[in-house]
Parts: sequence; C-alpha cells; structure tokens
Amino acid sequence: MEGCTYPVSLRIQHKIHPYKLYVIDKIQSIGNPKKIYNAVDADVSKNEVLNLQPGEWVQVLSINEIYATLDKLRRYKGLYFMPEMEKFCGKKFRVFKRVEKIKLEATGEIRNLKSPTVFLEGLHCDGNRHYGCGRACFHFWKEVWLKRVSDTEWKSPSE
Repeated sequence: MEGCTYPVSLRIQHKIHPYKLYVIDKIQSIGNPKKIYNAVDADVSKNEVLNLQPGEWVQVLSINEIYATLDKLRRYKGLYFMPEMEKFCGKKFRVFKRVEKIKLEATGEIRNLKSPTVFLEGLHCDGNRHYGCGRACFHFWKEVWLKRVSDTEWKSPSE
C-alpha cells in the first residue's frame, strides 16, 4: 500500500474525517518529496476557463502545478485529486466529454458541477489503490489541471 491514500468510497463507508485523511496522507508521503506541497500558499488564481470540447487535445499539468491548486485536503473546489491520477501528469490526452452533472450514489442527488470538469479518453481508475476495485470509474479532471495543446503539438500518449 505504498503511497496509498484512502479513497472516497472508504471515507464515506467508514466516515473518516477529511482532516484525518490529510494527516494519514502526510505521514505516508514521508520520504516521497513529490507528495510534499504547501497547500496553504496555493495560488489558484490561474483559474482560466478553457471551455474544452470533446476531441480536443490537452496536456495534464505537472504534479507540482496541480498541487499548487489544491487545498490541504488535496481538493480543488471540492474535487479530490486522486493519487492514481499522478501517473498521467505531463502527458497528453484527448478530451472524451465535458462533465456538468453527476449523480451521488449514496443519496441519488443530482449535482451541477460549478467549475469546468472533463473526462479524458482512456483514463480511468485501475483500482490499484482501491483494494482491487474493478469498476474502472473515469477520473474527473478540472480544467485548471489541464492545458490545451494545438493539433500540431500533440503526440499519441503511448509515444
């Protein structure tokens, strides 16, 4: 469970307070400098709306740039940046679709997302940090974690 943080489903299931998760994550990040960040001083002023559309190419920002947008609980405007998303940092992907509404499984409530969020093609949770979960849920990407790449700049993610 190296580098593991507790997933949302586990937090809900066991009602672990988010601050306790932050402390657990900090303890687990000892010796892993890329996970140490100063969320208190995070500058989220580069909150540019890209209005990304399906089919456009984007590059995921570096881990440090993303951490600079997160609060102490590894969230940006309420959305948790999952540890399994780190491996995609710096790589280029195509936008699959915009996400404007979600249904909360626990309550059935429909929520409108307030800040621009997208799914990227082929990027889903592999379950490795969720005890082998096989649901393959899409990762939610805030536009502030992405930058648009022109058609002449992109390369296949496998290159």
